[in-house]
Amino acid sequence: MTGAAQVVIHGSGPAGAACALALARAGVDGVHLMGRRDPLAGQGAIGESIPPDARGLLDRLGLWQAFLEQGHEPCLGSCSTWGGATPGYNDYLLNPQGSGWHLDRGRFDAFLCRQADHAGVTLLPEEKGAPASQPRFVVDATGRSSVLARRAGARQIALDRLTFVYGFFDLPPAAVHSRLTFLEAVRDGWWYAAAIPGRRMAVAFASDADTVRDASLARESTWLRAAFSTRQIAACLGGARFVAASLVARVVPSFLLDRVCGARWLAVGDAASCFDPLSAQGIYKALADGIAAAHAIAAALATGSDLDASYQHAVQSRFTEYLANRNYFYGLERRWPDAPFWQRRHARTALGGVF
Repeated sequence: MTGAAQVVIHGSGPAGAACALALARAGVDGVHLMGRRDPLAGQGAIGESIPPDARGLLDRLGLWQAFLEQGHEPCLGSCSTWGGATPGYNDYLLNPQGSGWHLDRGRFDAFLCRQADHAGVTLLPEEKGAPASQPRFVVDATGRSSVLARRAGARQIALDRLTFVYGFFDLPPAAVHSRLTFLEAVRDGWWYAAAIPGRRMAVAFASDADTVRDASLARESTWLRAAFSTRQIAACLGGARFVAASLVARVVPSFLLDRVCGARWLAVGDAASCFDPLSAQGIYKALADGIAAAHAIAAALATGSDLDASYQHAVQSRFTEYLANRNYFYGLERRWPDAPFWQRRHARTALGGVF
């Protein structure tokens, strides 16, 4: 469907696609979704997951049953060695929403865009540029770069900056793999492992850039030795085969924009605020932001007004809650008081510098 653009959304990841779909479900015409390609999407993007509560968001988008048909990997909870040597468990057995899900990000992102297309959203490749007509509202869903928001004068107020080094393993055909997420704190950071669709295991190490550089942890051989020197993560990898050339290092910041919206623009997902992957809330936050942004835009279109401050307050409130949880969980780990990684995490408890 084509026509005059009322809303142009830049970025077709989960936040942008959810915003577009929610607008279409609300009866808003002229929604244009500008696609961008995330080179990590087809690789599972560190085995990202959604918690059981995401079912409510997918229900609001009218997608729950269609989502189930996509065949993502159930996540039954987590097992973490954190704050002590004894593993602790958090399972979803009694959660009324059921299990969580480990996602195939490429498939999930394509699914959301396809559903938006079916709902009447106009999908356009980013390289073609925005529609010629002046839209009423613009949505920044460009991810951590916050391209449009920063162009509008917003600033990223920094909390932290991790370096993630991650790779993938093929699981043995006959192996019965766990459906838990695994987390293990070590002296120089923490490890993550989770099964993803396609009988693969995503494994990631989070640390500081100087530690990764000085220990050569972005080198495949060094990273593999470190992974197999762990206790919990190494136990997940029995019989698994590392996927050659799959190792990737990338920076993962935590920040909040000082302004997530203006009169006729707003930012969603990681463009508005970025959480530490420890929170496992990135995709959930993206969907929630997209729905909330669509509600704010639809209300403004209905009244012919500019955006009010309600969306800004909602994003700030969620970040405040995240910050308290993040500080609590990092504060639990006190086994290495002299280790720079943990000293830095214990010190960085409030928003600080500007990127």
